[in-house]
Amino acid sequence: METRAIVEKTAQRAGKTIGQFVNEDMRSFCQGQLTQSQLPASPRDLQVQVEQLTQLVEGIAARMSEPARKGFWQRVFGK
Repeated sequence: METRAIVEKTAQRAGKTIGQFVNEDMRSFCQGQLTQSQLPASPRDLQVQVEQLTQLVEGIAARMSEPARKGFWQRVFGK
């Protein structure tokens, strides 16, 4: 699955536009990464960080594509 499709799906599941998702969720993640360490020293470091972010988004999308679990009352009454 392409990164854009994953981001679109994740944003949709969060009830946000892609712009809102990027501005809020991804920006928050990236700011947290920057406060934990210095800016990357090389293009390779940047590539590694992009790959890690892509894996994070893909993992979120994979979990979100799992069928929603029914609550107790939904299982009892079949709704």
